[in-house]
Amino acid sequence: MTNNEIFETIKNNLTTNYNNQLRKLKELKEQLLIAEQNQDNKKVAICTRRINSILESINNIKSILSCIRPNKESDLRERNEIINNFSTLVNDSIPDDIPLVFHGNKNIEVVKQIIASGGLYTPEERNAGYKSFATQIDVTAKSNIRVSLEFADSSINSFMPYGAIFVFYPKEHEYEKVLSTGDNSEVFGGVESINFNEERFVGIITTDENIETLKEYIKIITGTQPPQYTDADNDALFWYCTTNNKLYRAYRNTILQLLVWFEV
Repeated sequence: MTNNEIFETIKNNLTTNYNNQLRKLKELKEQLLIAEQNQDNKKVAICTRRINSILESINNIKSILSCIRPNKESDLRERNEIINNFSTLVNDSIPDDIPLVFHGNKNIEVVKQIIASGGLYTPEERNAGYKSFATQIDVTAKSNIRVSLEFADSSINSFMPYGAIFVFYPKEHEYEKVLSTGDNSEVFGGVESINFNEERFVGIITTDENIETLKEYIKIITGTQPPQYTDADNDALFWYCTTNNKLYRAYRNTILQLLVWFEV
């Protein structure tokens, strides 16, 4: 099968699954209504759990369908650049006593939802429409940013764009936990949520493919046209930074320059 044929097959399968989930949701809602009328609390609880699970599945499939596309050679090159070079750049450039944390998300549509929510919150905090056991934000420190980069990579075989990585400072009482992470895959227990208007928010990293999409989306959400950024060395990385509710350009060529920009 050709690349386009594989893409169409995956898209058709997702569409079929989406329609099946909608049908199941309708049936469960009918069952829930009957259970509520009969005051069958046990049945109500079961139906509610199943509805939440199906809603999560529907939202996930819907977000994938909205952004899948045939693979691009340029996308593959950027992904390789990020994994092979960017993690080393971050680890070498950020001083060991700077507690920056990184959170990766592989679904660019979920990234949009996160931006629209005004902060990096748990699914329940941003009213995502489904229950989640996540009570903290999963993050990595600079020593293991590769993990966050992998979490942001939906893989070339998914036919989805690369996701994004959110960069911020944890709260002061979480500094020690972050700085002592060492070689662990993630910061143990995660960190507390962050509002993008807080000064400790640094920015968002994504690939060139997503730049215009996110710029337009940010404009819709904030009512502000993001300023142009400088593509000095075509490094396939993109930062947007926010201060006092406004989006600003940040230098893209090295993380060190980004830190200087924020006067760390």
